[in-house]
Amino acid sequence: MKSHWLNQIGDWNPQLLREIKGRIKMRNILLAISISILGQFVLLIYDHSQLPSNNNLSYPSPNKYCTSQVFGEKPKCLGDELGNIIINWQLWYLDVFTWLSIIGFFALLVGGTYLLISDLSSEERRDTLNFIRLSPQSPQSILWGKMLGVPILLYVVVLLAIPLHLWLGFAAKIPSTMIFSFYILIFAACFFYYSGALLFGLIGSWLGGFQAWLGSGTVLGFLIFSKEALNHNVASDNPLVFLKLINPCYLVPHSYVSSTYPSDNPLLSEFHWFSKSIGMVFFATVCFALLIYAIGSYFIWQSLQRCFRDSHITMLSKRQSYILTTCFAIITIGCANWQNLVFGQYYNYGTLYENIAGLLLLNFGLFLYLIAALNPHRQTLQDWARYRHSYYFQELGNKSLIQDLIWGEKSPGTLAIALNAIIAITCLSGFVLVSQVDISNKIPAFISLAFCGTLAVTYALLVQILLFMKNEQRLFWTTGVLGAVIVLPLILSILFSQSGNNSFIWLFSITAPLMVLFSSGNYPPSFYHYIIAIVGHLIIVGLLLLQLTRILKKAGESSTKAMAVRN
Repeated sequence: MKSHWLNQIGDWNPQLLREIKGRIKMRNILLAISISILGQFVLLIYDHSQLPSNNNLSYPSPNKYCTSQVFGEKPKCLGDELGNIIINWQLWYLDVFTWLSIIGFFALLVGGTYLLISDLSSEERRDTLNFIRLSPQSPQSILWGKMLGVPILLYVVVLLAIPLHLWLGFAAKIPSTMIFSFYILIFAACFFYYSGALLFGLIGSWLGGFQAWLGSGTVLGFLIFSKEALNHNVASDNPLVFLKLINPCYLVPHSYVSSTYPSDNPLLSEFHWFSKSIGMVFFATVCFALLIYAIGSYFIWQSLQRCFRDSHITMLSKRQSYILTTCFAIITIGCANWQNLVFGQYYNYGTLYENIAGLLLLNFGLFLYLIAALNPHRQTLQDWARYRHSYYFQELGNKSLIQDLIWGEKSPGTLAIALNAIIAITCLSGFVLVSQVDISNKIPAFISLAFCGTLAVTYALLVQILLFMKNEQRLFWTTGVLGAVIVLPLILSILFSQSGNNSFIWLFSITAPLMVLFSSGNYPPSFYHYIIAIVGHLIIVGLLLLQLTRILKKAGESSTKAMAVRN
């Protein structure tokens, strides 16, 4: 019987069968079962210890799970006719349900990410990944096999906790539809994060043994940061609510335990998208989060399929990047405060600046990905430079060169990144224009967007030049230099308390867009300072562009001469 179902799995997905045979051992299964049962037991024991006892009646003290009127921040405990304390069991079940939900998806997302990246890293070290690439299986089949098979023991641990999770949810009077909607959301989140882990495993092999720890640590840091920092410091009418939507912490089902929860989605109850209230309804928020996961997963899988067969190709085609930027701009701009800034009577320019700052932060993350995804490496650029130098004057014209830079697979990605920046800036400018803020207060927003465009192109050119180095560790140096260019100004601006007095200097750093929106110091920059700084940015872009053109031309001429000598 066992052989029969294994053969069926092997027929459907040979890679999955390979992963199962390597991990499903009796010892591993028993260990997974023990961890799951012990973990559930410890959670129940700990939460049970938080319940009030009869001592709370003898020595009156408030407790979260008591049932009378609020005494300070917690209800005061009451007893029944038999002298037993009255406990709000529904609230207790809800808390245990919430903790089990959080622990479960943290284990799935962080643990699964680590296992997938570590597995790909070990396959790369053993040189078995190239053997898998040569198999007749499609990239989708191989990657699906990895995604389903590598964390299979983790799946066993979580599946064994589902009966307790369901019982707690039903005891807390949470509708079953909300619970199963949450399960669908967790499945989508796992697919999204695991897809990202596979992509990072393929492109980040140069990091060695540190790769898995960096990937899983980033996921863990994001989940904790977005739960703790964003929950208290970012309102639901700020575009950064987008980050909350990809953290399942904010979509754990709740029940009507008390009037404290005015909606069935308390953590996102004020979330609007293009002024349409979505956060008040749990199912609407889940559907919107699923849409984000679906779009993100689609583009990650486009990168996976491209990189799996050919590690030298760019992660995205230029056409795909334009679609990605457009989708990202529409979704994130819709999360802004349209209900007040556009359709309401709220004219506070500070709210506009906060929304623009949030949108710029989100787009900063997008463009870091685009810079990595669109800039080809040295060998690809050498081949392109040879092709352009050999045939440019004979068969191709300026129009063809521009088309190649916009759409070509092997051409430098600088122009494509500039076009993506234009798409994003155009969408953001449209939001600024339709807001009801006075025109004089819109000008700083436009200047800030101009700085963002020049910075994006500057970083793209810098990365493309560094990727053309002959050094075998060029990925390490490119990452280090770009990180230093971005991070060092932030550190220096924090260390020097009087940096506001030298504001003009910081207009040439990553802090420039925010400085325009939130100018401070004894001598804040004037409008003319901004114009001079933008001109300075354009000069830097021009110099970097000349350097890139020079090295590409030199590479093309050298390759052509070498080819002529061989002939």
